[in-house]
Amino acid sequence: MRCKDKGAVVYKESKLAKNKAFGTLLMILGVFGFLIIIHRLCYYKFEYDEKFSPVDYGKFNILSFFTIQSNVFVYVYLICAGLASFGVKCAKKVVYNPLVGAMATTYIMVTGLVYTAGIPMGFTPPFQWGDSYHAMSSFIQVYFHMIIPPFMVILWFFPFTNKRINHKTVWFFAIYPFVYSIFSIIRGAVGDMHFYPYPFYRPEFIWSMFSKGAINYPLAYFLMFVVLVLGMLLFIGIGRLLILVNDKMIDKQFCDVDVYKREICDSEN
Repeated sequence: MRCKDKGAVVYKESKLAKNKAFGTLLMILGVFGFLIIIHRLCYYKFEYDEKFSPVDYGKFNILSFFTIQSNVFVYVYLICAGLASFGVKCAKKVVYNPLVGAMATTYIMVTGLVYTAGIPMGFTPPFQWGDSYHAMSSFIQVYFHMIIPPFMVILWFFPFTNKRINHKTVWFFAIYPFVYSIFSIIRGAVGDMHFYPYPFYRPEFIWSMFSKGAINYPLAYFLMFVVLVLGMLLFIGIGRLLILVNDKMIDKQFCDVDVYKREICDSEN
């Protein structure tokens, strides 16, 4: 959103965006996230589990999960937001682009929603708190899936600037998850270890959802494509919702000083 002042285009920053204490908190959350990823890599230990860990794919394989990648996206965003509060210009270019924030929030929302939905369905390993190693592993899962996602959703209700997102860019939200999905499916199909980061990328799993008979691979991949399209619509739908929320919160936070400026802002968007 752009508000005019004597013919010049001015982008306003919110008070929260310039709050150094809050910016420090954001940087702490982001840096802490990176530290626990490093911790998980350094203290990786394979434990056989017939359902969840039947094969040791190596410690660096965790980087191929959408969970890790979406969290890394968020941590970079949070650190940039913190640096922006201290006036770092290159960080402002990242954080003050609302499309970047919307994408980070969308991807981490899907991460949290899918994980939470998978708990009652038995698709996620149960939490274990009996010893320090498993307690830390369980805490990491909670941080990735249950702390960061809702935090980002709440943060989205407090825009850093009065810039709007072009509604036509809503399709951009599906580009990364689509490329990620295609890569994961191909990697699982042709890779030596046939690793699939999530069961819905496995044709056998998709087929089992629709039939109990012998698998028909061409049909299974067709059904997977349909599921994939529906998944991309989920990303687009959440992205669209976040854009609308951003518009509403900008109207409330930046364009409520007088009717004339509100009309200018609305007409330009």
